[in-house]
Amino acid sequence: MNLKAARAMLGLSAFLVSTAVFAIVRDTGLGAMANNIMEPVTLLQQFVTAACLIIGGSFLFASIIKYKEHRRSPLMVPISTVIFLVIAGLALIGLPFMWMLGKYVNH
Repeated sequence: MNLKAARAMLGLSAFLVSTAVFAIVRDTGLGAMANNIMEPVTLLQQFVTAACLIIGGSFLFASIIKYKEHRRSPLMVPISTVIFLVIAGLALIGLPFMWMLGKYVNH
């Protein structure tokens, strides 16, 4: 093992030990610390969900506009652009709901 890897392992070990000691000293436990860590993760999940829905809706709206432009001038806006926007919009809108599908696949 090279010197950089050894230092990285030592640093990671020191961090984990200090975290466990801090949890024991504060008498909160590792479970409470894990719950405190989950709050920012929940906030990030809500942000990603909102972003997916907004961007997906925008893609679907843009696909309608591009389809109207394609009907007016097919050479200017190819139909592949419209199809891409529809598929990307539906994928982004469906992305936040994929966890529901995962519940039924595992059982």
